[in-house]
Amino acid sequence: MVRYIALPMGEASGVGPEMIIKALQVVDHKVYGGIIVVGDLNLFKKVARDIELPLPFTAYVSSDEDLASRQKEGENHIFYDLQLIDMDLFKYGVISENTGRACYACTAKAVQLIQNSYASSLVTVPLDARAITMAGIKENRYQTMLPEFCSSARGLNMLDSSGVKIFSHTHHVPLRKALEDITFEKILDTIIHVDSLTTNERVFDVEKPLAIASVNPHHADSLSYDDEEREVLIPAIEAARAIGVNIVGPVSGDHLMHRAKKGLYRAVIALFHDQAHIAAMSFDFEHTVTITWGLPFLVVGVDRGAMLERAGKNMMQPYNLIQALKISYEYLLVGVNS
Repeated sequence: MVRYIALPMGEASGVGPEMIIKALQVVDHKVYGGIIVVGDLNLFKKVARDIELPLPFTAYVSSDEDLASRQKEGENHIFYDLQLIDMDLFKYGVISENTGRACYACTAKAVQLIQNSYASSLVTVPLDARAITMAGIKENRYQTMLPEFCSSARGLNMLDSSGVKIFSHTHHVPLRKALEDITFEKILDTIIHVDSLTTNERVFDVEKPLAIASVNPHHADSLSYDDEEREVLIPAIEAARAIGVNIVGPVSGDHLMHRAKKGLYRAVIALFHDQAHIAAMSFDFEHTVTITWGLPFLVVGVDRGAMLERAGKNMMQPYNLIQALKISYEYLLVGVNS
């Protein structure tokens, strides 16, 4: 039986629809499984015309009953049409309440398909948080809306870049706020969550230790500005070790990522967004993806913004999305979230 991946269209005025059309031209269901794209068909017809590619779908549905029938027939690339975009007002690169609400609704529907067993995992393309906010919706990022849809308390985000697995203690917050979130209790909580996940999922090498970054450069030989290490990180690491966590650190960020690339760690914990993302993008800009753990189903996302300035210009390559689909299917095969 074909296992299906649910794929909502993301921000309609961004590069997501173009990436989907291009990726599905080349993916083979024998490698990537079946795919259900949730979006607006009129929008996808326009994008396909503008980039001079055919629509890559083998079936079109507008209800769960139609979907079940098409799946039973063995269709592989199915488009689920929600007819949400006002095409008279639509413009590439221009976010609006309409595009924000459509993005949110498509994501909600994709999650519902998984919850009702039409699909097994979720792959996401870029959204624009500003558009969703314009629609009056508080949960304006996947990190917040997906736990809301699933009634889950917490999702744990991880970058996968060339096989290097990078968790981040903080995410889309200003650096000043990230520093405020580096407390003994919060660091210890992150270490425990990452250790629990990485020792229970088969895609991690449990024989290797975790590693955690330092806050300050050259902290080990500093006498004046390493309070975060002395007062927070080292005590949290020692407390984690006392309960059996195999972890090293704090390691200066540059050395940490170099060693991670050499395969010395099961996974690493960065302390703030750019500490994780600069390394990941340097390792492999075209194939870095984000994996969200801790939800009832697997979520793999394209690690990009909506890139409004590139929308409609046939400039976007689909490599990240192809990699996200590949990882999603491979993880499903080894039993992640099954």
